[in-house]
Amino acid sequence: MDLKRLITEVLEHFAVSASEAGSTSLVRYMEELDRWGRRMNLVGLKDVERVCRELLADALFLHAFVMDRRRLVDVGSGSGILAVPLAILNESLEVLSVDKSLRKIQFQRHVRRTLELTNLRPVQGRIEAVDPLDADCLVAKAYGTTGVVLAASDRHLVTGGLTFVLKGRRREDGTFPGHVLEKSLGYSLPGVARDYRLLIYKRIS
Repeated sequence: MDLKRLITEVLEHFAVSASEAGSTSLVRYMEELDRWGRRMNLVGLKDVERVCRELLADALFLHAFVMDRRRLVDVGSGSGILAVPLAILNESLEVLSVDKSLRKIQFQRHVRRTLELTNLRPVQGRIEAVDPLDADCLVAKAYGTTGVVLAASDRHLVTGGLTFVLKGRRREDGTFPGHVLEKSLGYSLPGVARDYRLLIYKRIS
């Protein structure tokens, strides 16, 4: 499989511009994820093409929404499938990637060293227990219900900060104390016959 061609296709699907160095880093990240994934379960998918189309694509979709932010927290980041690409594409964005699994954080630290991602900071621990991170945006996919994600964000998100929750088609855009729903957007992934939804909440207190 031509990983570079596939990643270029996904970038073009979301009209994301990446430098040659950025595209190369995305390819190397996918290669490392595939290599490490043969020894341990990092993402739950073994087919690297599906990983690109169903997981990496979410990060490329989010890029346009977070590119002007200062500090981003990825909650329950796992293999860094959101955090790493966002750090690659946004060199001025500080990305804090939080997961309780030491082996997954060790993988992310390996990627940080390999790709020289100085703006990526893998953090091992439960989001409820780590020190406040003073972020102006937070992203989450497959972490829990929208309410759980927003509760986790309260200690780490400044007032006025945004939480981006990636969901399947089923809506979970209820009312939650201290947060207001800014947008609910449907989107699709290239080559995937399912619909997805992005919920964007602003912290107001």
